[in-house]
Amino acid sequence: MVKREIRESLLKKLKISKQALSQRANRLKEKHGPMTTDEAVYIIAHMEGIDLSKHLPLAVLDRIRALVPKEVGQSAQAQRVAKKKETTRKQKSKQDTYPLVTNAFIQKARNMGDDAFPRVFILENSIRSLIRFRLSPVDKDWWLNLIPKPVIDSVDRTIKKEKKFPYREKRGSEPLMYCNFDDLRKIIADNNNWPHFQDVIIKLDWFEVKMEEVYMARNSLAHSVPLSKDDFSSINLFYNQWARLLESAGIK
Repeated sequence: MVKREIRESLLKKLKISKQALSQRANRLKEKHGPMTTDEAVYIIAHMEGIDLSKHLPLAVLDRIRALVPKEVGQSAQAQRVAKKKETTRKQKSKQDTYPLVTNAFIQKARNMGDDAFPRVFILENSIRSLIRFRLSPVDKDWWLNLIPKPVIDSVDRTIKKEKKFPYREKRGSEPLMYCNFDDLRKIIADNNNWPHFQDVIIKLDWFEVKMEEVYMARNSLAHSVPLSKDDFSSINLFYNQWARLLESAGIK
């Protein structure tokens, strides 16, 4: 007999009658049996995201999970994820209003915040890490001895400006964290430094073009300008390509 707590939770979630639940269980049995009616109900509950572990012994729970038809389980999971995303989107859409800005514009901002910004953030810091990883073994004072002077001067100006606002937390504990995206390109493309990166990046011209494309898109993000489809594509493409370069070089 089906556990009362599970049946009640399932009926409440599906908003159906006991008879309708029995009919659904019978259809599941006919299509994916053999299984008992109780097991069919438990499978439906499992696919609806109800936690069976609170009510069923481990052995029974393992059997239910094993009985879940693969294609049905995947479909139910996809539907739950899609439903959750849609609900979240609608809730945010209702909550978000701002003077002189349309809801469509706010949605663009959310799309950039959910997709483009995290990728640029991760990409930029991955490039920083590669610079540190490759140059620090070459020279103990690699920042002073290997970094192009224009980059050092730019970073020094930024650090000096930061000191005027002591109430703010420091951007980082090392000068490399004060480099902007284009500074990172200049460090790697420097004639003296390029040999230390050539085995990873392979083609300098390609790297500089990609960095320039993402740098322009990054500036749009920084200045609150909506990204074009081309900007999104440039970020996503280089984000994926950079990861493959590092993986191919055995860098994780």
